[in-house]
Amino acid sequence: MNDMIKAEREKILSRKQTKILFITGVILIIAYFFLFQFNYSSVFYNYDTGKMDTVSGFAAIEQRKENADIFAGELTPEILTLMEQKIAEAKTATDTKDENSAFSALHVYRDQTAILEYMTEPDGKMQSIEEAYPNHKSVVLGYCDGWDKMLSSMGSILAILLCLLVVITLSPVFSEEYACHTDSVIYAARYGKTKLVTAKIIASLETITAMYVIFLLLNFILYMGIYGLQGWNVNIQSSLHYATSTYNLTFLQMFLISVVCNILGIVAMTIITLFISAKLNTPVTALITSCVVCFLPVLFDFTESVPLLQKLQEICPIFMLHMNGVFAKMKTYVGIQQPSIMLLFNMIVVALFSLMIKNIVKKHQVMG
Repeated sequence: MNDMIKAEREKILSRKQTKILFITGVILIIAYFFLFQFNYSSVFYNYDTGKMDTVSGFAAIEQRKENADIFAGELTPEILTLMEQKIAEAKTATDTKDENSAFSALHVYRDQTAILEYMTEPDGKMQSIEEAYPNHKSVVLGYCDGWDKMLSSMGSILAILLCLLVVITLSPVFSEEYACHTDSVIYAARYGKTKLVTAKIIASLETITAMYVIFLLLNFILYMGIYGLQGWNVNIQSSLHYATSTYNLTFLQMFLISVVCNILGIVAMTIITLFISAKLNTPVTALITSCVVCFLPVLFDFTESVPLLQKLQEICPIFMLHMNGVFAKMKTYVGIQQPSIMLLFNMIVVALFSLMIKNIVKKHQVMG
């Protein structure tokens, strides 16, 4: 069995498209980090010159740390008052300035502004901290840019790369044998329709999971190496992206849960792609169909027109790779939180489609 798995794994890794996608993935992750995260220019109001200014790289990191430290610690009414005070001072300082200066002065307080906006009701009344975050005993704020940006990267560039890796590298696993008519030899062998099928599934899962781990480690090294580990123990509400979230999670907890969900999402997408490959007769049709099935849930938004359909889409495997979006706002399904439903649904998908793959291969009729 181990020899079969090794042979199938080597077959997947030896494909030109696998090598190209892997190398491209490494390059894109590094390029995305340096072009759009680390070296991205952040605007701020320079009180010394009285004009809008920009900062990037390590200088931007230090500026963000200094600003976050002003409000670091447990969120209290006093901290909320301090937020309001700092924002009011920034508005006053740029009251007679141009629009860009006014924007840049407030931009440095974007995380704090998001918290205040979330806690302010339509009538202008401020909610209590207990009302705004009912699942928390306390909300701890602090600098978290490294973790925030890494999670954002995992839900964007890394998610796209993994989806492409799955559908492009795995769609030929079964269909290529049909197209080349080697199935007549392979499936006539002693374990052709039993152990070999299991070996193909295991090898596919090992390959994709290993690539995910490599990409994840590269992300971790880049973001934690530059931004530092600081912020692992603060609540996700410290960031603009999660200010409205009521999940009681620190960034480290969210990261670990996201990794588990990512892996299960990859497994589910892998199994679905292998099912399509086993069902169709050519790699091209298998590839096109896999792309449609895997990417379809994120191509259409039915939030306004058919809300139920949209909620069903949001538990599909591809959303398991976009957990930063899931944790931004709590959604429930018959009283159960979205991540729990996603885990259950995707485990069912894996079990069901695994059985269907074996059943399809078992009944496969060799074509002349």
